[in-house]
Amino acid sequence: MSRSRLTKARAGSNGIVRIIFQETIAALKTWPERKHWASALRLSIPALAIIGFIGFLGGWVIWYPLDRWQDIVKALLIAVFVSALPAELFFRGFLLSALAKFSPRWGAWLSTIAFAAFYPVYGLLNETKWNGVFLSLSFFVAMLVFGVILSHIRIVSRSLWPVIIIHGVAALIWLCVLGRRFY
Repeated sequence: MSRSRLTKARAGSNGIVRIIFQETIAALKTWPERKHWASALRLSIPALAIIGFIGFLGGWVIWYPLDRWQDIVKALLIAVFVSALPAELFFRGFLLSALAKFSPRWGAWLSTIAFAAFYPVYGLLNETKWNGVFLSLSFFVAMLVFGVILSHIRIVSRSLWPVIIIHGVAALIWLCVLGRRFY
């Protein structure tokens, strides 16, 4: 490849990355309208009930509430800063924006599959207390359901805030009330 063609190719890829980054920042700056919040709740509440049922059948959703406020604060920090924020920035921010350039529908599906596949891959590459859950088929199916709903909400609302908040609340409920003490 000639030097000028290589330079143009690099400039083109830098431009695409810059556009995807700008779209993700725009989605963070956008606060959805009231109707989008209502729609997000109408979709997410039944989806979370389905996910809870799948988790109950899979054995990773049990009644095990935390009883110390220190554990609740720790669960809140984990739910927001370890689970919801980074996952939504990457999967519904950068990845969905990048894949939607080619096809919005396929972009949503591929980012959802990547989101669901992340957990077992993470479980295989890292020794965490969550490995038993992350490697289960029921958790993969639950994350597919969750990812589809979150991708839809992100596309319709054009904002990352509903999906960050819904993901954070779901993770917090699981860590505080319906999960095992994994941390």
